[in-house]
Amino acid sequence: MNTQKKWAAGYLAAFLVMIVMNYFIGTNVGSVADNNQPIIQPAGFAFSIWGLIYALVFIWIIKQFFQKTWEDSPAYKLKYWPIVNFLLNSAWILVFTQQMILASVIVIFSLLITLFIMHILITGGHYNWFDRLPYSIYFAWVTVASIVNVFQLTNDNNIDSLIGLNELTWTIIMLAAAGAISVIIALYFKDWLYPLVIIWPLFAIYTEHDSEYTSLNITLLIISIVLAVSSLVVIVMINTNKERV
Repeated sequence: MNTQKKWAAGYLAAFLVMIVMNYFIGTNVGSVADNNQPIIQPAGFAFSIWGLIYALVFIWIIKQFFQKTWEDSPAYKLKYWPIVNFLLNSAWILVFTQQMILASVIVIFSLLITLFIMHILITGGHYNWFDRLPYSIYFAWVTVASIVNVFQLTNDNNIDSLIGLNELTWTIIMLAAAGAISVIIALYFKDWLYPLVIIWPLFAIYTEHDSEYTSLNITLLIISIVLAVSSLVVIVMINTNKERV
């Protein structure tokens, strides 16, 4: 077995661990999340995106077995990072379902960091569009999930306000910050998909609360428009660069 296939086998093994953890333990995530639910938590249907993420990542892993050359494969750039990512994902499911919320926050931000590193490594140099696609969706979703997890921690500790600001105000601030970060990532990495994926949980947050919070709805609408525009700008930038080549 050559180096490329060894890494692919390692990815597959860690991926299967993650899937097994999801199958046997992950079903309890929803019930834990619904306990003392924060304002920022999206409606339940939003979490169906995990099915898409796992399916695309699985296809991505299988694709690694058939790369023509080791130097041209994403595994050459990523090495052990996908394995670390999949194991952290498994760890998060374990600690969150055991209601170890502080530990889950630490793990999910570690997960987010690995996705950021992988995004940098894949984007650096030549890459096929599918090399990054699963992780663009994965990275965007975990960006919002990390913020939601922090609010679950504050609610779990009955923290109603911080430096004089209530939960709704902090929710709006953190959503605005997530929107700004998303625009920066989209433009810097020329990733038009990342901001579009962020709109998905924003829509689910709106659906969950409907007309309960007017200020929140306005914030969600403005951020969604900005994200859609940033995605369009990136598409134009990419096409313009292609025409110049």
